[in-house]
Amino acid sequence: MSQATMDSRLVSKTPEAAFLHVLEEEFRFSPVVSRELLATAKEMLVGALPAEALRPGQVRQVVARLDAPFGPDLTETTKIEVTLTVDAGAEDAEVRNRQGREGLRQGRILRLTAEALEQGGVLTQEDLARVLGVDRRTVVRDVQALQAEGNLVHTRGRVKGVGRGQTHKVRIIELWLDRVGYDKISHWVHHSLSSIQRYISTFQRIVWLHQEGVALEQIAFLTRSSVRLVQDYLDLYQAALAEPHRREKLEEELARVSRRAVAASEEKGGAR
Repeated sequence: MSQATMDSRLVSKTPEAAFLHVLEEEFRFSPVVSRELLATAKEMLVGALPAEALRPGQVRQVVARLDAPFGPDLTETTKIEVTLTVDAGAEDAEVRNRQGREGLRQGRILRLTAEALEQGGVLTQEDLARVLGVDRRTVVRDVQALQAEGNLVHTRGRVKGVGRGQTHKVRIIELWLDRVGYDKISHWVHHSLSSIQRYISTFQRIVWLHQEGVALEQIAFLTRSSVRLVQDYLDLYQAALAEPHRREKLEEELARVSRRAVAASEEKGGAR
């Protein structure tokens, strides 16, 4: 049996796949609508778990704080505990099926470093090796490969205590605003198509809430995002307004978000 066949079977045996099967076969929803319902359910139900609860595939890791000064030995550096998603289930299985083990591992490196950064921490290459169950040389090769592709990999050796840095999530939104297709973005950042769509959907919701006058912390709560990520997305939004081609894309997409919100409100009102 080929690895691709095995990975396809792995995807088909996940809870997500079972949920999609029910939506498509029993409720007769289209695959597109079914995936949207799955993404919404994951955001609203899985995302509603208590902060201290770990989802399947997640681990807690004590790492250096992002704002910790360089100089003291790492053992004496101020630490912070972060939650990391080592295995994203069906999304990771999809990446492995499309890009192999190496592509999956590189996608995980981008995700893990971004998650740590959003929580005020920063991973070392040794942290990554330990979490991923590989040796440091493998991580070094993967980081070099990612950087050669133009990705920014925010390990402690690269951040050097300079504060905020652009994560791959921000870069994904930039590419989307430049009208790069989902397939190309997915291949470049070694992420599943559904995760790309989720990042973009979250960005749209954050900007729409901001336009409605919702406060930063409340936006973070409503979208189940870190305050840091919300601020990064809003900074990107403000910068995009000054670039005609990105502003045009923004206006098109936000108009769709607004129409959906109005339609949902009217439907709710009519159901009363």
